[in-house]
Amino acid sequence: MIQPSMRLTAKQAAFCEHIAAGKTQADSYRAAYDASSMKDSTVWARASELMAYSKVAGRVEELRAALAKKELWTRERSIKKLIKALNISKKDRNASGMINAIKELNAMHGFNAPEKIDLTTNGESFKPMIITVSGPAGGDNLEKATAILLPKKHLSTENL
Repeated sequence: MIQPSMRLTAKQAAFCEHIAAGKTQADSYRAAYDASSMKDSTVWARASELMAYSKVAGRVEELRAALAKKELWTRERSIKKLIKALNISKKDRNASGMINAIKELNAMHGFNAPEKIDLTTNGESFKPMIITVSGPAGGDNLEKATAILLPKKHLSTENL
């Protein structure tokens, strides 16, 4: 608990709340302070300086600890349950269960290679074009319509 001599200003306290809630330092600074006329580099520097202030850093740790106590499911609990599942599968000689538990543990610890998502098709860039068409209202015509056009080979009447 913060002692009376360690009191934070209202803006510092708001910054701490945002940090503890998971926002970045810059976003937390923007939420707590009027940074509308500041350059990004200034916001980053001020947020970093504020976070380096011992009273602020201490309060953030306090808030994070309080939030961790409230969490219904933690990373630590998840790991313990997966290890328990692994041990049960091992005892029961359930290879599939063992493999699944090990795969999940590896994924949680970042041991898997990063997944690559290919956003190209046959070497062609998958960049949609957005156009706006204006025309008279009434009948089958729309007053204004916006369409997203994909390369021809990605279009089919089945998807409409």
